[in-house]
Amino acid sequence: MRQWVALSGVALLIASTAAAQDRVEVGGRQVSVATDGMGSAALSVDGAVVLESGVIFLDPEAQVIGGVPVVTGVAGSGGNACGAAPFVLALPEGGSPGLYGPIDSCREFTMQVQPDGLVFATEALPAEPGEIWVWNPVTGLTEALPEEFAADPALGWDALPTLAGAHPVEAMRLDGVLAALQGGLSSDDYTAFAERISDLGSGDMTATGYLGEACLKVTCDADWALLYLDAKTETVYAIWHVAGDIENRTFPQDTTQWSADAMQILRDRAGP
Repeated sequence: MRQWVALSGVALLIASTAAAQDRVEVGGRQVSVATDGMGSAALSVDGAVVLESGVIFLDPEAQVIGGVPVVTGVAGSGGNACGAAPFVLALPEGGSPGLYGPIDSCREFTMQVQPDGLVFATEALPAEPGEIWVWNPVTGLTEALPEEFAADPALGWDALPTLAGAHPVEAMRLDGVLAALQGGLSSDDYTAFAERISDLGSGDMTATGYLGEACLKVTCDADWALLYLDAKTETVYAIWHVAGDIENRTFPQDTTQWSADAMQILRDRAGP
């Protein structure tokens, strides 16, 4: 398992810009962002533009990595199509500014500060691995091996109550849940289910277990998934729909294997 140092940088989430600012001073250099009020922004160092984008946000504090001062932030086209992505602006003493990024990705990143580098990562999901990018003064900004989604062997069925209010992705981290779905579904079925359960959704405890639901936000009515964990029988149930299909898909496929609680809940939510 990949080990992370404690987070000492700010989360680079475009949805949370309260901590971002438009000016940072580093060693006498002025790093600033100017906007034209018409959907365009420019990042400058001592008045010289180094990056232009739709939106640019600076993290409030500079970092010193391997002896090199750096300013971090996010930049992107703006709007809802794609989130802003991280960049690193290196400001070596006596040298020219160096811009690295923004990372070519639409996903939301967090940043972790290490003594000799910065690590930018996205959450690993059932539908796609987590992206990992590393910046240091020697190699610049490079992509590292992705982190695959995995269950937590320390979380068994006794951890079910911790899923109160949790997205169904968190339910799939329970030991045995992910294995049941991956082992019981064909590759195509698992991919379709994972894509839908990883997107826009929510979940909570019920009187008999945990129920989570999610959907592809662009085609939510046609592409959705439900995940039910039966506490009494410690069994995994799923139902999902793929746009263009007439019928829902189920796991287990033979519904005669389903508990009465599972049948009732899933029929209530997804229809007969």
